[in-house]
Parts: sequence; C-alpha cells; structure tokens
Amino acid sequence: MKQNKVQRRTILRVMASSGALMALSPGFLLTGCDSGVSAAEPGVLGLDLDDYDVELSLRATPDSVRILAGEPSEVWRYKAELEKGPADTVAENTAGYLGPTIRLRRGQTVKIRIHNELPEDTTVHWHGLHVPSDVDGQPRLPIRPGETMTVGFKVRDRAGLFWYHSHAHGEDGGRVGFQSYSGLAGLLIVEDDEEADLRLPAGKNELLLVLQDRTFTSSNKLVYLSDGMGAMMDRMRGFLGNRMLLNGVPPTTHQVAARPYRIRVLNGSNSRIYKLAWSDGRPVTVIGADGGLLQTPEDKPYAVLAPAQRLDVWVNLADSRPGSRLKLISDSYDAGMMSGGMMGGMGMSGTSDLPAGSRFNLMTLKVSEAADTAETLPTQLAVKRKRIPVTDATRVRKFELSHVMMRGFAINGRQFKGATVADDEKVRLGDTEIWEFRNNTPMPHPMHIHGLQFNVIGRNSSSGTRGWGGLRQGIVDSGWHDTALVLPGEAVRLAMTFERFEGLYIYHCHNMEHEDTGMMRYFQVKS
Repeated sequence: MKQNKVQRRTILRVMASSGALMALSPGFLLTGCDSGVSAAEPGVLGLDLDDYDVELSLRATPDSVRILAGEPSEVWRYKAELEKGPADTVAENTAGYLGPTIRLRRGQTVKIRIHNELPEDTTVHWHGLHVPSDVDGQPRLPIRPGETMTVGFKVRDRAGLFWYHSHAHGEDGGRVGFQSYSGLAGLLIVEDDEEADLRLPAGKNELLLVLQDRTFTSSNKLVYLSDGMGAMMDRMRGFLGNRMLLNGVPPTTHQVAARPYRIRVLNGSNSRIYKLAWSDGRPVTVIGADGGLLQTPEDKPYAVLAPAQRLDVWVNLADSRPGSRLKLISDSYDAGMMSGGMMGGMGMSGTSDLPAGSRFNLMTLKVSEAADTAETLPTQLAVKRKRIPVTDATRVRKFELSHVMMRGFAINGRQFKGATVADDEKVRLGDTEIWEFRNNTPMPHPMHIHGLQFNVIGRNSSSGTRGWGGLRQGIVDSGWHDTALVLPGEAVRLAMTFERFEGLYIYHCHNMEHEDTGMMRYFQVKS
C-alpha cells in the first residue's frame, strides 16, 4: 500500500503548468469540444492498492439535455460507468443534467478514473469527504483536457449526504461558478450500520433534492453572467438565476402515500440562500446536516440552507387525506442591501427576476394513496460520534472576511494566490483548534473547510446582521458540518481537529462567485 503518493509525472506536469484556461463567452456555455487523444493514465493519487472494493469511471463531458420544453440545452455534466462494486453504487440521472448519484459504504476502498473531455482544465472535489489532500480535487492538481486522473481513497466518513463538483481555477480567475453552473455536480451518499439500524424511510420513501437556480434564453440556452454593470453586481452579490430547477429539471408534483418521508436536500446553487418551510405552517423537522444525522431531531419554524449545505428532513404525512397537497417552499426574508436597500435603491441589485429573499415554491407533495404504516421517528439518532471537546486553552484562529474594492473578496486581507500558505495558515496534525470567522461585509458568506467536519460552537452578532433578518431561527448549528453560514456582522466559531492526513487543503466562501474572485485560501496540515 502506498498512501498519499503523487506520481513524478503529475508533479512535473503541475509545476510546468501555466494554469491558463480557454477564454469562454461570459454569457453563454460552450456547445462542444474536441478533446483530442487521451494521454496515458497516470498512477493512482491518494490510496494506491492492488485491489479495491469499488472501481468506477467518471467522465466530465459536454452534452445536450432537454431541460425545458422546446430546444435542448447545452451543458457540461458527469457520466459514470461502474466497473466493480455493488450494483447500486451508481445511479444515472435520466432527466436533467446532474451527474450520477454515487452510493458508498463506510469502510469501502474506492478507485475512480476521472476523464476530462472538456475544452479546459477541471477537477472533481469530493465535498465534505475526509480524504488525502491530493485526492481532494483542488485547483493545484488540474486535469487537463483529454487527460485522465485516477484517485483512490477509503470511505472514512459516517453516513451522510455529500456531493461532488468542479473546483477549477485558472490564472485569470476561478472557474468553480461557471463549471458547476454548467452542470458539473452530483450527489454522493455514504451509508453505515448505525444509520441502517434506525430504519429511516428509504427507497421510494426517501426523496433526494438538489436545489439550483438557472437563467435561460428564449431558445433554452443557459446564461451565466451578462455584460456590463449587471455582471459586476452578479459577481459581487453572487449569481442568481431567474427560475428554479429541482434535480436539474423544473419543479413538479410528487405523488406520495400517507406515511412518513425522509427528504435529503442539497443547496447546489451558486449563491442563493433558501429558507425552507412547509406551506401549511407545520415545523420543519431536521434530523441531519452536512456531516450526517443529528443526535436528536430538531423542530424549526423554517430551515436555512446556504450554498453547499445539506439538510436531512423528516415529514409525516400519515394524517393526510388522499388528494391533499403539501408544498415545500422557500419563504421570504430580508436580503439586506441586495433586496431593495442601498444597492437595490441604486438599481444595482443584479440581473435576476427572482431576487434574493423571494418567496417561491420548490416542490409539491400530493397524497395519492393511503398507507398502513406505524413508522415513528426515533428520539435518538446518532450517538457514536461526540462533539469535539474544547477548553479555554484551545487555540483560536481569527479570520476577517472583507471586500476588496474592484477586486472581489479577501480573508484576513489576502486573496487566493495559487497554493501559497501564510505562516498563520499552517496547522499541526492532530491538533484541535477553534476558527472564528468574522464577517465585515454586507453579504453573507457560507464558509467551507476542505478535508474535515467541524462543530459550530458559537454565533455572535453583537453588531447586528445588517438587514439580513428572518434567517437566524432557522440556522442549523447542531451536529457536524463542513459549511457554516456567516451573516453580515456575525462572528461564528468552529471547532475542528486536523486528523490523519498531512498536506494542503482549501478554505473558502462557497458563494461560488466570491471564491472565484479571491475569497479562498490554502492551509497546510503538517506534523
């Protein structure tokens, strides 16, 4: 076994790379490419074994998909082929553009061959998974057009809903927003025995939802950034689409039975924050977050879902009569300067016809049949993983989130600059630390840390949230997370332990336009 082995060929390729990307039109997606002849497959990055439990091939490729009525839309997407492993490991999405849903079990060893059939560099980031740094899909290890990268890792995370998406970045700026918006994203589910023993709703009684907002032309072409002042504001605020897509297609009505359901939701949007609520006013029962199940269920008046975050929700329809309907909505909230305040009053709220903080429907559940079931929600969910212990002696690192005029955003005054690491961004393997993110901008920032899960241990808004009202009661801080929403004026404290792997990892805002304009940095874990 060779752990964390980076092949000499890959190292030389990365060192020699200029990182330049093909220039694309800011308004529309490319409709095709010529990848040329694939290079020979390099060695395995990460965990290099003679035998794996699961092997699959994953292609990032252009495609034409019918999303709306009329003409098909040109997208970039993932396609997969299972080469070894359980038959349910890969489930292709036959509708929409989302990548296949990958289902793994804790303890499995996995080998994935990633083929880049796009006209520019890309990567695949396994969002939320605890994997070696050279498997993490970082921009410092790009997959060139026509090339293949093979990664291997052991599934060490507890059961939960994760996802994978592009994390490309070039010399001229980030490509995360563009490539993910183009369709390069998919769900990844980890299962384990602890969760299986709870016998939560599964199969047709489990709904997987990916929330994304998109903008289309009259001929169904995807539009990302427009020109002029609107594009500048879209980058500053984060891109907002004009219409909602659910699992890569327009929202529809789901036929359900009068019984409990498990609904697992990913916010796959570039920047939009969702305020999940039920149309009849019933509480939202949250049973899990980014890193798996909570210790106990929590009833919320609504549940806030920031970009990249996931929530696991239980809803009981046992008392519903056939023919009744229940809608999952995103309820209204005050989006500060972007919803009619300073920027809105100046006519600079961006180009979306569906502004931040709008109320709209996400999904309709129609009860079409009765069900004979006595399923109840367990009062105790996850018990095996305790919260990280911290004391007054635990080191605290502070990170100031700021806006850099005409240049984007920064963390502690620094913007993304390749794989550079400042002295105060170096941590020691095995240490537990508290990271405090303080938001000095008028916009919210969902802060994501690669390579680990953390606990939210404090949230302070002594200076107020600068107009972003109507969200605080729905923020889920319990359990384990890899992304935490920091509202304007807030300071949020996260406890984390740097376990198992040395190397370079990334921390950044998961508003994709913010990370693409500099709000991203590397940190280094070393002995």
